Amino acid sequence: MKQHEREYFVSQIRAGIVYVVEDEITLKILNPTIEQQLESSLIFDRSYSEAYRDEVMSQDDMMDWMREQGVWSKKEDDRIEGLKKDIERCQIEIYNARNNREKAEHIRRYIRAGEEQLVGLLSQQLEYYNNTIEGIANTEKAQWLIEHCTFLDGQPYDFAEMSISYVYSSHRETLLQGGEIRELARNEPWKSLWMTRNDTGCDLFLDAKHRILNDNQKNLIVWSQMYDNIQESMDCPSNDVINDDDMLDGWFIVQSKKRDQERIESEFENSTKSDKIKNSDEVFVMAGSQADVGRIESMNDIGGRMTIKQREATMQRKQGKSVTQNEFTDEKIKLQNQRNQQYKSTFGG
Repeated sequence: MKQHEREYFVSQIRAGIVYVVEDEITLKILNPTIEQQLESSLIFDRSYSEAYRDEVMSQDDMMDWMREQGVWSKKEDDRIEGLKKDIERCQIEIYNARNNREKAEHIRRYIRAGEEQLVGLLSQQLEYYNNTIEGIANTEKAQWLIEHCTFLDGQPYDFAEMSISYVYSSHRETLLQGGEIRELARNEPWKSLWMTRNDTGCDLFLDAKHRILNDNQKNLIVWSQMYDNIQESMDCPSNDVINDDDMLDGWFIVQSKKRDQERIESEFENSTKSDKIKNSDEVFVMAGSQADVGRIESMNDIGGRMTIKQREATMQRKQGKSVTQNEFTDEKIKLQNQRNQQYKSTFGG
């Protein structure tokens, strides 16, 4: 994004105004007031109740119908979850490859391809959303807001030349993507405004005291605060990572997993107060659920995971027969090391 483009978007976001231009007509769409937001919620509730009485399908009912018609299946659900995990794994990999530009760009292509497939599946999943109770109610709410927040020459617009649905669609097109918002948040002219907002007393947004923030405004604040938090982190990444959305997303995931691991280990330490347990080579913990299995397994280091795999392989080779402790490879190595140590202690070599 070029500097003049950033200046335009920041000005538009700060003003909280969206212009819709068609031929010689220029409409101005303002953010709703708090009272209008409340009234639109009442519109949603009324529309929802009417659709429910008319026995319109809910979103969950629509998904069941799509499965019955063969339009959707568990295969697609699994594919969505698989793509999310693949993208997350690639984001970690691109962060780890931050010092290898060629490898990073190769991984980035996989991320874009995965995102494209994910968007396609999600769009397919929501194909009939507008025909559900929730879709109908949300559409009526949104169109009511457009109807009451659109002006022509300072007067409420009558939607004679442009329909409400057309103006609503035009308004939706002004919603910036995540990457665009992030670029605005970390660059000028917004960065200086954000950094000096408390010292100068400058209002970030026009009429923010009387009108609610729109999605662009809220997202810009969230990402500005996010970048502040990153800079204050003890593990703050380099500027190259901060300025690369894919790498930074990978950093977020790595940090999240690190915090989860520290929390799990802390909880484990608190649950094993006995010094005998803490100093043991191995501690067996009973899992109450499948989720607990994953958390317990994550407490093993690389060596511990290798030991588990080796023991599982040994038991599989036994084909259901009992296995004694000294038959495991790690135990054999441990016993051999003990013998070697005894030999050295006895003969001094």
